[in-house]
Amino acid sequence: MNKLFDELKKFNDIVGVIDESTLQEKFRELAKTFLYGGYIQVNKDYKVYIRTVEFYFHSEKESGIHDPIVYHRNGRNMKNVPYFPLMSLHAHKSGFDITFEKEGEYRASALIRSYEVKNKKGSLYLKWDSKEGMFVESSEYKYNKQSTCLYELLNGFSLGNGNNIKWIDSPTARTKEITEKTRQNVFQSESDWEYIKTDKKCERKWSFTREETI
Repeated sequence: MNKLFDELKKFNDIVGVIDESTLQEKFRELAKTFLYGGYIQVNKDYKVYIRTVEFYFHSEKESGIHDPIVYHRNGRNMKNVPYFPLMSLHAHKSGFDITFEKEGEYRASALIRSYEVKNKKGSLYLKWDSKEGMFVESSEYKYNKQSTCLYELLNGFSLGNGNNIKWIDSPTARTKEITEKTRQNVFQSESDWEYIKTDKKCERKWSFTREETI
């Protein structure tokens, strides 16, 4: 497989109750691989580098850490939702998650919140042009904050061919500290099981950003 798969599997191998402090440290370690460990190759046409990753974690048990904003879980859209295989891409209304769920235990995922895209030669960036409503090639560096625009890059691949989209290990050097902050548009909920949004922002610092250019 690859390092990201291995790191997510190691996370899944954790047994017992995970507290908030331990979970924060585990996410911090995973973020290093998401942000500096490689890229998503799309049909050999372009490469997507994750710049900001947001983590989501919801225990399916009464005792545990609950994150009711999670889309793919029991009781959100269906009573019993099948578990995704490790490292599945999950498309939803906020963009794309890379999932690492553990059957019978919890749902865990990493949302690609911001990203950089390079063409197949690696010489030009693709940036989202809001005026044109499309990605355009540019020699001027600009990362993309529009997470839902990934639909334009990661859709349209045939069934039965698992090589169109894949993670490629390609470590890069880190010279700056990764920024940790709260997740975008995530608020505390009145319930652990149903996302009943309050006006108080969720204080979990589960968002991690690379502050340098690939």
